[in-house]
Amino acid sequence: MTPSARPAVVWMPNVEIFMLLVNLTEEGARYQSKAVHPLRRTVWLKFDTKRRAPAVLETNRLLREGCWLDAITELALAAEPLPKAGLAYPISRDTAQRAAQDGMDGMARLNQYLKDAAAFTLDAEAQGFLRTHAEAYRSAVSELEEALGDLRWVSALEQYFGTAHRSYLLVASLLMPAGFSFGLSLGTSEGPLAVYVTGPFIEPDGKLTFASPQQAVTSVERELTRAFLKPVLSRGQLAARTFARAYDRARDTFQAMGYSSPLEFLEDHLAQVIQARLIAHRGEHAVAEALLRYDEEAGYTFTRPIAAALEDYEKNRTVYPTFEAFFPHMMDSFQSA
Repeated sequence: MTPSARPAVVWMPNVEIFMLLVNLTEEGARYQSKAVHPLRRTVWLKFDTKRRAPAVLETNRLLREGCWLDAITELALAAEPLPKAGLAYPISRDTAQRAAQDGMDGMARLNQYLKDAAAFTLDAEAQGFLRTHAEAYRSAVSELEEALGDLRWVSALEQYFGTAHRSYLLVASLLMPAGFSFGLSLGTSEGPLAVYVTGPFIEPDGKLTFASPQQAVTSVERELTRAFLKPVLSRGQLAARTFARAYDRARDTFQAMGYSSPLEFLEDHLAQVIQARLIAHRGEHAVAEALLRYDEEAGYTFTRPIAAALEDYEKNRTVYPTFEAFFPHMMDSFQSA
C-alpha cells in the first residue's frame, strides 16, 4: 500500500463558529472544564446578547436531544463554508438519525439548522471576530504540528486496517472544550477524508497547550483509529447484531457508564484495543498491557475477547487483507458471549 501524504494541520472557521454556538448554550455549559481557554471566555462576553438567536437555541436543543459535540463537529466539517448554507459532504446516517425528533426527518432538520447558523454568522459578524484572533490560531496550529513530529506512524495505521483515506486533516480548535477530541471520516467524491479535531490539551499543572507531544500523538492515533472504524461499523451493523445481544445482557451496567447504544460501546472498545495493539507492535508491550488492564477495570467487559480476536486477525492477514473483511468473523465470536 502506498503511504498517504503527511497529514495537514490547520484551523477551520466552520468548526470554530459551531463551537462558538455551543459555548453560548445552556447545554454547552455542561462541557466547561475547569481549564478554560481565554478565547472561550471572550466569546461568552462578546456574544452574550446573541444567546437567544435561532442558531443558538437549536444548538441547545440538538445537544440536549442526543447530537453531542461529535455530531456538531461532523456537521461543521461537512457543511459548506459559512455563511453559505448547505452540505459540501454527506452526513453519516447515525448523525442524521440522532437529529430526527418528533417525526421530523433528521436531514431536513440539519439543513434548516445550517441556514440558522449561516444567518448567525452574518448577523454576529463571527468571521470578523475569528480573523481578529488569527495569530492565536496560527500559534495553536504551529504548536500542534511541532508536537506531532513527522507522523510516519500513520502508514502503520493504514497497514493495520488494510485501507487508506485520501488525506488526513488535523484541526486545532481554541473554542472546543479543553481535553476533548474527535476522529471522523467524511465521504467525498475523491474517497474518504479522515479528520481529527481537538481542543487544547490539559497539562498536569492545569496549563492549556497544544505543545504536548505525548498527549498529541496518543490522541491523534486513537482518534484516527476511530476514523477508520466508523465506516466499517456503519456498513457492518447487521454483523454487529451479535455484539448488540451481548451488550443487551448487561445493558443497565453499560448505560450507567454513559452508553445508550451498543455500536458506540463497540466503537470505544475497538478504538482502545486497536491502539493498544499498535503500541504493542512498536515494542511497548508493558504499556499496551497496562492500557488493556485499565480499560477492563473501567468496565469495558469485552476488552480481552476483542484483543484475542485482533491477534487472530493479525496472524491471518492473507485470509483477511482488511479489517472490514475480518469484522463479521470477529462479530461471530460474540455468539456465545
